[in-house]
Amino acid sequence: MSAKQAGIPVIAVDAMGGDHGPGVVVSGAVEALRRDAGFRVALYGDADAVGAEVQALDANDLPLDVVACTQDIAMGEAPATAIRSRPDSPIVRAMRDHRAGDVDAVVSAGSTGAMVAASLILLGRLEGADRPAIATVIPTLDRPFVLLDVGANVQCTPEHLLDFARMGAVYGREVLSVDAPRVGLLNIGEEPGKGTELVVAAHGLLRESELDFAGNVESRGLLQGTADVVVTDGFTGNMVLKLIEGFGLFMARVAGGSDSGASGGGLRGLLERMDYTAYGGALLLGVKGSPVICHGASNARAITNAVSIAARLAARDLPALVAAGLAAGG
Repeated sequence: MSAKQAGIPVIAVDAMGGDHGPGVVVSGAVEALRRDAGFRVALYGDADAVGAEVQALDANDLPLDVVACTQDIAMGEAPATAIRSRPDSPIVRAMRDHRAGDVDAVVSAGSTGAMVAASLILLGRLEGADRPAIATVIPTLDRPFVLLDVGANVQCTPEHLLDFARMGAVYGREVLSVDAPRVGLLNIGEEPGKGTELVVAAHGLLRESELDFAGNVESRGLLQGTADVVVTDGFTGNMVLKLIEGFGLFMARVAGGSDSGASGGGLRGLLERMDYTAYGGALLLGVKGSPVICHGASNARAITNAVSIAARLAARDLPALVAAGLAAGG
């Protein structure tokens, strides 16, 4: 009996994706299995390279499989073209297996564009989701919040932002365990009339929606716990995400040169609480599946947490809950 037949979630992992290659990815996936034996991992990539990493980690006894792939997608390739021209790449093979129901989620630190394109082409959109959105969890001093979209859609309509808010609210309830997520709209001011035509119109839709709308959120309030879900277009969201990541790296350098205290206190404690690798990857919401997109520079800890989150999502069937949320709002 296969793992799927036995009801055990199977998480597909692109072992070749990311800046650091299979060494880091396989190490992260193996650590996720050692922490939790409640799922199985399928490592997609070059069989020799991936197998060697598994052997080096003495992980042959763990519930994992190596799925041999003969192609790969480079970061600079045009996503849609790459999906069609490289059918034996890890991303394409894993997405096809996800569509067939052989795996329950796909994790990759490879090309974000290829992950989005493969999700749309091979999995398809959920009913009611005109555009998918990349949702990422941002840690704060109090509790984390969901920011979306952070890169899937450069141009949006007010209706898209409303859909993002509904999908983000489901994510907040199911993954972050927030009973009634407060939804905020990223803007340059708190007043309803502030900002571009897009955000002014979106403000009106959100205010009239069934959501718990907290109003506009300025960028300076993002890390203050102003909202549980913050929506914006993918261009703005991506810049905000990278600014937060860059500031984290800056603070890490400051902490490295200080004696501000042991782990858990001072600057070092602050960095530990706000380390984005604790959440591993970003989920593409609005498609018929659970693609988890990791940062290209992900370390083993980020991969471990991304795989663990993917396993949690598989157990909840988040796409069905998102579809229900969109239908209820519509």
